[in-house]
Amino acid sequence: MYFLMLLLVGVVLCFWFPYGPIIVGGIIFAVVIDQYRQTMYMREDIQAIKNHLKLMSREESEDYEADQEYKDIDRISSERMEVINRKIEAVLERDNKHKKT
Repeated sequence: MYFLMLLLVGVVLCFWFPYGPIIVGGIIFAVVIDQYRQTMYMREDIQAIKNHLKLMSREESEDYEADQEYKDIDRISSERMEVINRKIEAVLERDNKHKKT
């Protein structure tokens, strides 16, 4: 629907203004970015619902919790930050050992 409407507006602008295609290109770009942003918000909401209902696998749940901690990083105390850093270092060391073997 949006695309057809923008196509019609683009054709009209191309006849009226010499810079019509540039304007239409900007409008289409803005619509695509807005749709992407809305999709990302819906994805985050779906993940929150799946986590709340315990529908995620263990690995997905761990990734979700890590993402939530990353988003809340500004509100984390320094002691909590040290604990998180130690966990990350332990995981990296474990992965490094697995790569060597």
